[in-house]
Amino acid sequence: MRVRYWLAVLLLWAWSIPPLAPSSAAAADTPTYRWQDAETQEWLVCNQCPPGTFVQLPCRQDRPTTCAACPPRHYTQYWNYLERCRYCNVICGEHEEEVRPCHNIHNRVCRCRPGYFAHAGFCLEHASCPPGAGVIVPGTSSQNTQCGPCLTGTFSASSSSSEQCLPHRNCSALGLVLNVPGSSFRDALCTSCTSFPHGARGPGTEECERAVMDFVAFQDISFKGLQRLQQALVSPGKPGPSPPQEALMALQLQLRQQLSKLSEAQNQALLPQLLQALHKARLPQLQRRLRTCFLMAP
Repeated sequence: MRVRYWLAVLLLWAWSIPPLAPSSAAAADTPTYRWQDAETQEWLVCNQCPPGTFVQLPCRQDRPTTCAACPPRHYTQYWNYLERCRYCNVICGEHEEEVRPCHNIHNRVCRCRPGYFAHAGFCLEHASCPPGAGVIVPGTSSQNTQCGPCLTGTFSASSSSSEQCLPHRNCSALGLVLNVPGSSFRDALCTSCTSFPHGARGPGTEECERAVMDFVAFQDISFKGLQRLQQALVSPGKPGPSPPQEALMALQLQLRQQLSKLSEAQNQALLPQLLQALHKARLPQLQRRLRTCFLMAP
């Protein structure tokens, strides 16, 4: 009984809804909307307004919908039956640039400036790949930089958000000999010096002195070993330098600068002093290799 009762109620409600009267200018290919005329209480089917406009006056039985253009700094993006246009409320923030200005058919569009990417509503700076790693996929306005370690035979000597790993220098192709093999964060070092007779300083020995300094400073030895060598090179009576907090690469560069200053500040040959410092720093393998490479005839 209850089911029959509710079915009867639904049928009566359906019969009571008045049919919709189309407005005089309704077009089949134009989006429409339902509108109740305030004077006649009649339900009408009115045309919507196209993008860039809004409904200034709804339709009547004897008049189609009246559309008006959006005022400056306002827009409607789709067919609509809005009573007013939307305000262009998008403001480009810090590290953003305007891609499309506010227009009567769309809001302002912003994106992250070059060098930044969008994340959680903010523009973050692209990450830099550290020394020893290079860019695999460059950063875009929507994704961060993707880095990867430099493969054998390649290197990256500095932090960069755009540079890929570069191949090591080919010394033989340049008519030179390999002095120090390259690493993932440093290029190969070449030289034209093949022997340093007696390690003596004299005319024409500048290239060999540079090669000796590179050979010692950029060898693959431990951080603590480099620290001991730095301290061994300090003149007697002077306090040793405090242990630096830089990474191995920075410490190697610091040692190379220290060797250059020692070479410039004295008239005697640097090689004997280096051999003595290596002995003092307890680096016998490097001491032997230095003798083999620069004191023995090729």
